[in-house]
Amino acid sequence: MISKINIKLLITLSCFLFIGTSIYINFESLSNEEIATEEILWLLLGIIFSYLSIIINAYAWKYLINNIGCHSNKFNIVKLFLSTNIYKYFPGGIWHFVSRYNTLRLEFSTEKSIESILLEPLLMLVAGLIFIPFGSLNIFVFILCWSSTLVFLPVFRNFIIQKLKTMKASIFTNNDELKERNLAQNNQNISRRMFYPYKPLLVEIIFVLFRFMGFLFCMNAFAIGSLISQGELISSFSLAWIIGLIVPAAPGGLGVFESVILFSLGSNLPEAPLLASLLCYRLVSTISDIFGALTYPVKKLFKV
Repeated sequence: MISKINIKLLITLSCFLFIGTSIYINFESLSNEEIATEEILWLLLGIIFSYLSIIINAYAWKYLINNIGCHSNKFNIVKLFLSTNIYKYFPGGIWHFVSRYNTLRLEFSTEKSIESILLEPLLMLVAGLIFIPFGSLNIFVFILCWSSTLVFLPVFRNFIIQKLKTMKASIFTNNDELKERNLAQNNQNISRRMFYPYKPLLVEIIFVLFRFMGFLFCMNAFAIGSLISQGELISSFSLAWIIGLIVPAAPGGLGVFESVILFSLGSNLPEAPLLASLLCYRLVSTISDIFGALTYPVKKLFKV
């Protein structure tokens, strides 16, 4: 049987092939794209908003940890998030989770630490789904996507945490089969006093908006941001971002995000400027991740 990792790798390689083919076909047009002062200013705005989105995402995780009953006032969750976020670029794409778990379990219980790690990507997923219906304004799409917010109700949340623990146990147990079974079966310590995470979800929605603004500024740098409705644009962005979050073998949805955007918007926008926007956005988001990782070292250096 083909493993899940191989399926993800196959999808990612297919996306790389698709992007590479598009770049090859449009290479001459791409080489004619100019990046002057105005374009640089747009890209700088993209970096600023993408960097701010990472900080907002860190606070969403902090509020989520508070929501599950862990008091993080004496523990700098934001610093932990920012310093480990860059690890997602390491092979495997799980090392930011592993590093956070290893740090959290020194302060909180093992169960709480695992829960905080597993719920964070789910929070991001639900926040992204909120914006998908704005592309079509179809009532059924609204109901389908917005009903995802129900997963955080206690009755569903318990079930999902248990399933995620079973699926992702190896991340926290170093592939020890006995520990994996015990972890999957130990459901007694999952938070019983659960409150709906309104605050974390709201902050995560703001994170997606800032992430989208970073992408929009990259499109504005090549004068195509105004050629399509903002509703359709944020819908396509959210869909691509979600798929890049779920299926990639490469870090940060590399290749997958770009392929979904090209597939969904390529018929409505000139392909060469769209490709240039995507390539610049990948650079912008990577730079913002690096800036995020450097935030606290720089603060310490300048004693801010």
